[in-house]
Amino acid sequence: MRRLSLFALLLSAVLTGCSTPGAFFGATEGAAFRAQPARDAEHALVYLYRPQSAWADQELEAPGLFLDNQLIGSLPSNGYLVLELEVDSYRLEMRRPLFGSYWTLLADGPLDFTRIASFALDAEAGGVYYLRYDELDPPPASADAPAEGDGPLQLVPARLALAEITATREVQPLARIAARAERERPQRGFWRAVGRALDKIGI
Repeated sequence: MRRLSLFALLLSAVLTGCSTPGAFFGATEGAAFRAQPARDAEHALVYLYRPQSAWADQELEAPGLFLDNQLIGSLPSNGYLVLELEVDSYRLEMRRPLFGSYWTLLADGPLDFTRIASFALDAEAGGVYYLRYDELDPPPASADAPAEGDGPLQLVPARLALAEITATREVQPLARIAARAERERPQRGFWRAVGRALDKIGI
């Protein structure tokens, strides 16, 4: 019975978080970029965009954006997403899918090879943030805006973002995100179950 439960957990790990096809199967065809009006001064806006590149255009599966362990959307080449956040601190992660799944239950463990970038964003009331995702070309260094982010996902100043994001296309409508306490990742429970099972059989 214990082995069956372990197998069910592993199967759900593979099937959790199905991916979105990348630009290889067709260019991003959403609406051209337009700035979103703020609903009020108590929320923050986050623009996440990805400049077009020949390498990204050959991608079979688009990387996904996770916010506090929840899949929010995918980001193909030449695309952008807009998030409206309540004031809070959020954990952002970019993950690359494998065989159609982000393997979210295996994250934080020894097989977590789908994570690309992860960092915390403190959303302030009335704030507007621009996140740039580019695996090949990092944003130019700026003395007045020190680098903040992780790997290919970087917080960039508005002047740089607005020079690039206007060429991108909308991937999905604006997503409104409510503040919430970060839930425990389901994969942590998975690895604890694995540890208990191995302990029971004396490994």
